[in-house]
Amino acid sequence: MVTYRIEKTSKGWALFRARRFRPVAETETKEELIKVAAQILAGSKVAVRVHNANGTFQELRL
Repeated sequence: MVTYRIEKTSKGWALFRARRFRPVAETETKEELIKVAAQILAGSKVAVRVHNANGTFQELRL
Protein backbone atom coordinates (compact mmCIF):
# COMPACT_ATOMS: atom_id res chain seq x y z
CA MET A 1 0.00 0.00 0.00
CA VAL A 2 1.34 3.41 -0.98
CA THR A 3 1.13 6.28 1.50
CA TYR A 4 0.44 9.90 0.56
CA ARG A 5 0.40 13.00 2.73
CA ILE A 6 -1.48 16.28 2.53
CA GLU A 7 0.50 19.24 3.90
CA LYS A 8 0.44 23.03 3.95
CA THR A 9 2.99 24.66 1.64
CA SER A 10 3.99 28.24 0.86
CA LYS A 11 1.64 28.18 -2.16
CA GLY A 12 -1.36 26.58 -0.43
CA TRP A 13 -1.84 22.83 0.08
CA ALA A 14 -0.14 19.90 -1.65
CA LEU A 15 -0.44 16.13 -2.00
CA PHE A 16 2.87 14.28 -1.73
CA ARG A 17 3.74 10.62 -2.18
CA ALA A 18 5.61 9.10 0.78
CA ARG A 19 9.30 10.06 0.98
CA ARG A 20 8.99 12.38 -2.03
CA PHE A 21 9.34 16.16 -2.13
CA ARG A 22 7.71 16.92 -5.49
CA PRO A 23 3.94 17.38 -5.10
CA VAL A 24 1.50 15.22 -7.05
CA ALA A 25 -1.13 17.99 -6.89
CA GLU A 26 -1.41 21.51 -5.45
CA THR A 27 -4.41 23.72 -4.65
CA GLU A 28 -5.10 26.89 -2.69
CA THR A 29 -7.36 25.27 -0.07
CA LYS A 30 -7.28 22.03 1.86
CA GLU A 31 -10.87 21.16 0.90
CA GLU A 32 -10.08 21.50 -2.83
CA LEU A 33 -7.02 19.31 -2.44
CA ILE A 34 -8.96 16.55 -0.70
CA LYS A 35 -11.43 16.49 -3.63
CA VAL A 36 -8.59 16.42 -6.18
CA ALA A 37 -6.77 13.69 -4.23
CA ALA A 38 -9.92 11.56 -4.15
CA GLN A 39 -10.16 11.79 -7.95
CA ILE A 40 -6.46 11.06 -8.52
CA LEU A 41 -6.30 8.14 -6.09
CA ALA A 42 -9.70 6.58 -6.88
CA GLY A 43 -9.49 2.82 -7.29
CA SER A 44 -6.03 2.56 -5.71
CA LYS A 45 -5.14 0.99 -2.38
CA VAL A 46 -3.54 3.95 -0.63
CA ALA A 47 -3.34 5.58 2.77
CA VAL A 48 -3.54 9.36 3.01
CA ARG A 49 -2.18 11.22 6.05
CA VAL A 50 -3.80 14.61 6.48
CA HIS A 51 -1.87 17.26 8.43
CA ASN A 52 -3.05 20.51 10.04
CA ALA A 53 -1.71 23.87 8.88
CA ASN A 54 0.79 23.87 11.77
CA GLY A 55 2.20 20.50 10.65
CA THR A 56 0.69 18.30 13.34
CA PHE A 57 -0.92 15.03 12.32
CA GLN A 58 -4.68 15.35 11.89
CA GLU A 59 -5.91 11.97 10.62
CA LEU A 60 -5.23 8.96 8.46
CA ARG A 61 -7.75 8.19 5.72
CA LEU A 62 -7.89 4.87 3.96
